[in-house]
Amino acid sequence: MKNYSVNIKITPKKAVNDPRGTQVMNGLKNLGYDNLNQVSVGKYIVISINAKNEQNCEEMIAQACEDFIANPLIEEYEIEISENKQ
Repeated sequence: MKNYSVNIKITPKKAVNDPRGTQVMNGLKNLGYDNLNQVSVGKYIVISINAKNEQNCEEMIAQACEDFIANPLIEEYEIEISENKQ
């Protein structure tokens, strides 16, 4: 088994209303950041996992995202995997 570090970026789907992003954008505009067009607020998760290989790691993490980490109806996610060398 190899050890992998996985970074997961979760953001609202483009077609979904993002009230947190709207709040952040409005707050920044009130502070004078007038050139903003869009702000999206999401989640960033880091996981350390043991897997046979990178493909097996990606399959396990993608399933975890679908089952629990992300809400596939309103969120999309990106997975970045790197092997931890010892």
